[in-house]
Amino acid sequence: MSEITKVQIKGRQMTVLMLSMFIFTLGFGIIIPVMGYYTKGMGAGALELGLLMAAMSAMQFLFAPLWGRISDRIGRKPVLLAGLLGFALAFVMVGFSTQLWMLFVALIIGGILTAGIWPAVLAYIADITTHEERGSLMGYAGAASGLGIIAGPAISSVLTTWGMTVPFFASAALGLVTAIAGFFFLPESLRQDRMTAPEKKMPVRSMLRTPMGLFFFLMLFATFALACIDTTYVYFISDRFGMSELPSVMPFLGGHLVLTGPNVLGIIFTAMGLIAVVSQLAVGALMQKYGEEKTIIFGFGFLCVGMALVVLTVDLASLVLVTCLIALGGNLLNPAINTLVSKRTSQEQQGATMGLLGSFNSIGRVLGPSMGGFAYVVSMLLPYLGSAVLALVSMAMVRFWAPGGTVKQPIQENKQYQVM
Repeated sequence: MSEITKVQIKGRQMTVLMLSMFIFTLGFGIIIPVMGYYTKGMGAGALELGLLMAAMSAMQFLFAPLWGRISDRIGRKPVLLAGLLGFALAFVMVGFSTQLWMLFVALIIGGILTAGIWPAVLAYIADITTHEERGSLMGYAGAASGLGIIAGPAISSVLTTWGMTVPFFASAALGLVTAIAGFFFLPESLRQDRMTAPEKKMPVRSMLRTPMGLFFFLMLFATFALACIDTTYVYFISDRFGMSELPSVMPFLGGHLVLTGPNVLGIIFTAMGLIAVVSQLAVGALMQKYGEEKTIIFGFGFLCVGMALVVLTVDLASLVLVTCLIALGGNLLNPAINTLVSKRTSQEQQGATMGLLGSFNSIGRVLGPSMGGFAYVVSMLLPYLGSAVLALVSMAMVRFWAPGGTVKQPIQENKQYQVM
């Protein structure tokens, strides 16, 4: 097989993997702007809505390690396809739900099944890359995951023009199409001789009691801080600048613009999306030049400065600038932590380890909105100053307590992967 053909095949496979990571977080992003209105007629109050929003991420937290271990035993492809089909099924169920309990059932099922997407994709990348290649491709995966959260609200707001349930059915269709593409274009990446038998299963959770466990908690801290933005920014923009669903005056570079609150959020999410794309073009080179640990320090540094400067914003320009700093930090942290943990994990435990890391990512998305909202009630500045302090502490932990070393493992090419 020619080198050009290999590149073309790998390109198709990476497209499927990136779409899968996009879908993993798209579900959460889709329901953010819609679910409050969708459940209003079902009698949901603030408590029920909060529990509903947390249900999917909570299930992903619980089941990601299990799916990761399963992928080490039976392969990455079946776990990934199960996750994509589960996503499609769950959102079809959401679209047809007429009572609150039906929504809970749909999102719980979706969380259980989609929990396998994260570990399967990251373990697949680890299977087919060398240590030198891994950083860039993990960066793309992180960008795709971040874009799912960013694009979800925008997609939802556009599609609701045709009906409140349209975003759910469109998301289900995307999941189904990606699953079909995966079935045809993704060969199994895990060789038969590397599939772990049940009796050889390693206690991956024991990593949490070793110095390596630090990086799992760093993933939680990063996701937690970023999730605070999702919950509180709409209130911050309203309270700080007087923006609402009606056109209002927004200060901008000494002048002003007439915008609505959703307009401002749309501008911010667009800027975050652009930063996500640009940063992922650079994150692989950063990791190669400075290493994963320093890249993590850079990421927490940008996150710390951006969160701290939120309290000083005075107009739309400054708000976009600090949000871009926060987005840049997040888009450096996700791939750097993924890559570092992958490199320090044996090949036989990639799925289980990525699953455990994915569960820490999910619990950050569960705790961030609730605790961020509580902190905002205490003070509108507390979520951002608190996140800045958390980022600063995380930088110090990486600098002074992070363990070194990688698991040396030659990456042998998978014949099944080569011939398609």
